Amino acid sequence: MDRRRTEPAPPEPVSMKQWIVCVVDRLRSRGDGGDGNQNTDKIVSSHEYLSCALKIAHSLADQLSAVEEERGYKEKSRRSSIDNSPPLIDTSEKSWSEYISVYCTKMKAMEEKKDEISVNEKDDGGEGRASIDADFEPLPYNCGDLEPADFQHLARQLSTLLSDKDNGNVVDYLDVRGAILNEKAVEERPLSDNGKLEIRSLGFAFYELFSGGHITAEEAQHRLSAPLSRCPTLSPFPPSSIDTTVGGGGDFPLSDGGAGGDVIGNSRESDSSNSVGAGRLDDMSAFGMNEGNQPTKRRAQSNTPLVDYSSQKTMLVRTQSASTSVEPLKLLGLPTALCDLISNMIHSVVPGDAPGNVEVYEFISEVRHDLKLMIDSSHVYLHDFDLAMAVSSGLQFRNSLHGREAELQTLLECYQRAISSKFEVAMICGTSGIGKSELSRHFARSANDDDGSIFLSGRFNKLQSQPLYAISSAFDSYFAWLNEEHPSTAAKVAAALKENMGEEMVSLVAAVPNLANILGDDFDSEKNVSAVDAQKRLCYLFCQFVEVISKCHEEPLILFLDDCQWIDAASAALLIQLIMSGSSCKYHRLFIFISCRDDELGSTHPLNLVPSSISGFGVKMTKIHLSPLSKGALNEMVSTVLSLLPRITRPLAAILHHKTKGSPLFVKQVMIDLYKQQLLYPSLSRRRWDWDADKILEMKIPENVAAFIAKSFDHLPSEVLSALVFLSCFGASADVALIEVLEREIKQPLIAPLEAAVADSVLGKRDGKFYFMHDKLQEAAYNMMRPEERCLHHNLFGQALGNVVVRERDDRFLLFAATQINFGGPQAIIDSDQAFAAAKLNLDAGKKAMSTLDFFAANAFFNHGISYLRSGHWEEQYDVSLELFNLAAKCALMNAEHDRLKMLTGQVMHHAKCFEDKFRALCISITLLLWSSKLSVAMQLISTNLSCLGEELPVAVTQAAIQRQSDHTKAMLAGISDDTLLSYPPMSIPSKIMAMELLSKQFVNYIFSDDGDSMPMIAFKMVQTSLTYGMNPLSGVGFALYSNYLALVRGEVAEGYRYVKVALLLMKRMPSIAHDGEIMYYATHTMLRVEPLQSAIEHYADTYRVAMASGATRFAFGCSFMYDFCSFWSGKKLDLVMNSMKETMKQMIFYKNLVMLSLSRPVFLLSLRLTGQSDVHTHDVLTNVFGETYAEGGVSSKLPMVELATCFAKFYEGLVFREVDIARDSVEKYLSMASLSKANMSNPGDFFRTFYAGLVSFWIGREINDTELMKRGAECKNQIEKLVISASTWNFQNKAYLLLAEERFCERNFDEAETLYDAAILSSKTHKFVNEEALANELAGRFYLETGRKNRSVHYFMQAFEKYNEWGAVAKAALLSKYFE
Repeated sequence: MDRRRTEPAPPEPVSMKQWIVCVVDRLRSRGDGGDGNQNTDKIVSSHEYLSCALKIAHSLADQLSAVEEERGYKEKSRRSSIDNSPPLIDTSEKSWSEYISVYCTKMKAMEEKKDEISVNEKDDGGEGRASIDADFEPLPYNCGDLEPADFQHLARQLSTLLSDKDNGNVVDYLDVRGAILNEKAVEERPLSDNGKLEIRSLGFAFYELFSGGHITAEEAQHRLSAPLSRCPTLSPFPPSSIDTTVGGGGDFPLSDGGAGGDVIGNSRESDSSNSVGAGRLDDMSAFGMNEGNQPTKRRAQSNTPLVDYSSQKTMLVRTQSASTSVEPLKLLGLPTALCDLISNMIHSVVPGDAPGNVEVYEFISEVRHDLKLMIDSSHVYLHDFDLAMAVSSGLQFRNSLHGREAELQTLLECYQRAISSKFEVAMICGTSGIGKSELSRHFARSANDDDGSIFLSGRFNKLQSQPLYAISSAFDSYFAWLNEEHPSTAAKVAAALKENMGEEMVSLVAAVPNLANILGDDFDSEKNVSAVDAQKRLCYLFCQFVEVISKCHEEPLILFLDDCQWIDAASAALLIQLIMSGSSCKYHRLFIFISCRDDELGSTHPLNLVPSSISGFGVKMTKIHLSPLSKGALNEMVSTVLSLLPRITRPLAAILHHKTKGSPLFVKQVMIDLYKQQLLYPSLSRRRWDWDADKILEMKIPENVAAFIAKSFDHLPSEVLSALVFLSCFGASADVALIEVLEREIKQPLIAPLEAAVADSVLGKRDGKFYFMHDKLQEAAYNMMRPEERCLHHNLFGQALGNVVVRERDDRFLLFAATQINFGGPQAIIDSDQAFAAAKLNLDAGKKAMSTLDFFAANAFFNHGISYLRSGHWEEQYDVSLELFNLAAKCALMNAEHDRLKMLTGQVMHHAKCFEDKFRALCISITLLLWSSKLSVAMQLISTNLSCLGEELPVAVTQAAIQRQSDHTKAMLAGISDDTLLSYPPMSIPSKIMAMELLSKQFVNYIFSDDGDSMPMIAFKMVQTSLTYGMNPLSGVGFALYSNYLALVRGEVAEGYRYVKVALLLMKRMPSIAHDGEIMYYATHTMLRVEPLQSAIEHYADTYRVAMASGATRFAFGCSFMYDFCSFWSGKKLDLVMNSMKETMKQMIFYKNLVMLSLSRPVFLLSLRLTGQSDVHTHDVLTNVFGETYAEGGVSSKLPMVELATCFAKFYEGLVFREVDIARDSVEKYLSMASLSKANMSNPGDFFRTFYAGLVSFWIGREINDTELMKRGAECKNQIEKLVISASTWNFQNKAYLLLAEERFCERNFDEAETLYDAAILSSKTHKFVNEEALANELAGRFYLETGRKNRSVHYFMQAFEKYNEWGAVAKAALLSKYFE
């Protein structure tokens, strides 16, 4: 049987009166204990009742707003308000409450879905918040008379929302879906008079609705509806109906703002009896306060039942006059703002009130807007005024964001892109006090709500003494939080750091002290951390550090750096590196954004380097500029602070905007000042904030916030002001412990006055620090001193803290002491003893800064120390002078201050007493010459000084000399086992240790000068010196170089590989951060010959990390170049190779390593063509990777080693794409420059060039019948065959087979050629060289094609096509398809 269910008719709407009765009964039955005796006042003020009632009220206001919009009341109102002639109102008119229908869902529907009345217990302000859905489609009114069908349309619309299959279900009156005013109200009482009477009538209906039927609309209308054209203005607050006893403390005068409760914002008559002071004193007396501010007892009037409203701690008294106002609603516990709204609706047509009165309503849309605010922001607008809080604490500025919604959204979108797709950073710009920090805090909350991100923040300080303070403090706070709140995650992070970074983490503990708390005691904090370039080392380690941390969290990591207008050069460099590192990560889990006052950035400011540097890495910086608040946004801010509707606060906000030009900080400071001057005050009778608009308007306020703040300091006691000035000398904040020490040393009270400043909201105190509430406060306090006073204060504080450092041997305050003395400057020093103490203090401070790897800060300390040295210091303070100049020269080298470096080293070389004292300056000078490409000068300087140390290098190196030294070295090593070598004693003679360092530097000079003949002499000298005088950390370098000579030059690969192992074992025995990367780099050259190429090249990746961790960027980029070079030629996937090359070349650009950049360029261009990206996008891709400056190459492209690399890439390109002329010209140029018979210790990958040069020589020789080229091909083949025997079958067998096959092809020995081609293909496949497998298949196919066996060639071309595609060379593969289609 087919049973069909039909849709039931829509349920009849429930009248508002019925709804009130049912809801009140239901809530009463659900009262405490279920006894059914809950009072009506508690019911109507409950959240459940108010939520529903507000939804009903908003629905009705929304409905009538449609009428207002259709009829254009606003235009009419402007004209009619001029004559100010309100109508007479018939008090017998019937109430609208009879015609209001409420729609609710049924019980079953409620069970099947969540209640849409949601209460968020926690929000921005921490109070409860109701979020009520009151959206529905308004009535489709036309401009003419309303029709009943219009109301029926809405009724059907609402009923559809509630339709249910089961008509028997009970209505749930607490799930209100909306309400309408039905057609009978229109028939009996047409809407008229520009909407004013509708507001009043709706107000009476609201009176009944929110009183829970306690007072019906008819009763309220009867009480309040005297002929209004003849009655005086009615105030919703009777002048003497309240007796209040205030709980809580505070000595602020309790104020009403004048008897009669004038409308907020209206002018008051300013006679002497009604002035601000007098009027408030009278009001205080009325509430039990006499003129002496002493509390007095006052008896309540008789026959006045009391209602205890505990949330306000007041006692409200019902009087006879309460019946003429909305006071009964207040006595029911309804929020004051809601009561005021109803009162202002009822009095919307009172004569004289509407024009200029901001409280009464002119338009129903204003009612709708205010109701919407109460619904959406109940924690602000329905939160009753807390008198005790206002008196004791004053204005409470909520953590709310106003007028920055678009900027916040931009920041959030930038964040989402950064962590999900392409790495991106953001910078918030604007003047001081414009709201940059507030925007960042709201962003942090929003990001945390979205995905639980971890927010780290640091702030730069103009007078900060600690190096890299903002960045390091952000991570230091992170580890403190992690260790305290999430110990399990802390253990996970510690394990990951130990696994990925090992003992390198020790270098970061000085900058991030709390890191030690999670690492524990199982690491060596005393390890030698000397580095080649400590600044670059720090940047690299920090990037590794952040990458490891971010991988330990599922949540994204957000780093915010505030006040970057005060960023130092070291922090700017580290910031750039962090951004570069973040952009290189495969999975973006880091977002970085900063803020700064862009109006304070000069052309040479360090922050200017950030956008220009990161743009070359394809990282976008989104700039968000904050402008002053608009009038509307400022009004939102004032409204939120005062918990008053924006319509009420608009006049006050307009005055504040005029005086402050929309600066949020300025507005806040002015409002605080208004409160202190009692021009903005808590009113008892109004139970809210009130103000004196006329007097505020008349106030003389400085034009900028700095001047205003300085002026506001005038009211502070002298001892507080003095303490603030002292505190300002340390920047925006200072540790309480430091202030306590300073107080003890200078014997002047500081802590107590600063605590008083905290109570006065000038300072804050948190986490053991005093801090200014805004940096403008600090600047204002600092600027109260004259320049000469600042010098004396700084010097006084520095000397006091310096005495503590020396006396107690406690370096906690060392940097602060030196920094304060330096701010004072030499002009504040009184005698030579104090000058020497200042120089010594700066020397110690600089060394401590170096321990944190901040060479910029260290450089500043050393230079300051030098400035304090007096005439004759080289004689009187030789040791301090020598150390200061040597360390200052080292810092100048790290910071690229070459002119100053020359001056410093010149002083040392002139005044040093012995060679040992000159040696540091000498090494720095040599490094500068090398970096400046003055190789010949550097080599001559090294040779001269080696002679002084008793180690001669031959002027002209001959093969005979090399052979003699080789034989001598072998003789010295003969019979010495590896274990014996490793047990040699350490080198102890200073001259030999210095000689080893100079020899190592000379080898680097030979590499860049391409002096391959002289290179072996360095290896021999270093090994011989180590065998004679003992081992030192550079002995490993000597043995690694010696292994390269044996394996790469002599072809004695097995013996060379033996000494590679010795070198690496020596490195482990005598580790040195400065030299470990160098040893590993040279050792890997030999490993390429012996170990499988695919795994051997990974040693370069490991060496890159070690070299970067030491700051040895030249070796690091040598490793990264070799890694990419060998990855390409060994057949690694081309997309992976290209991505690696892009990142490597960007790093080379950043560090300006143009030689390595030029070496990388040819293979990158070749990869573009193989992958099909060269024809259209070559210039775009190059510009994206290299930038416009480097896209076309440079001077370094003319270097011999770069020309060889270019020729190699070109003749390979000609071979693969069968371009005879390009291949011929390139290979001939290459063979004319390179000697196949003389190998070079610095070219470990030359066998790749030899292999492909042989293939091209056979091909071109065969094509043009050139026997000389074929002879060259045979020479190449012989070189590779030797490697098969002496080095590795894995790496070289397939190459030898293919060269031999091509040779047999040239000789027309086709049978052997066939076998050899197949052997080459099989060997390439077995040994996983996919690129060479593809090439072998292609050359075999061409062999069969050219020998007339086309059908057989198809198989090989198809295999070549497949393998080229597998490699990623899709453009090359596409060219082969014509041979088998």
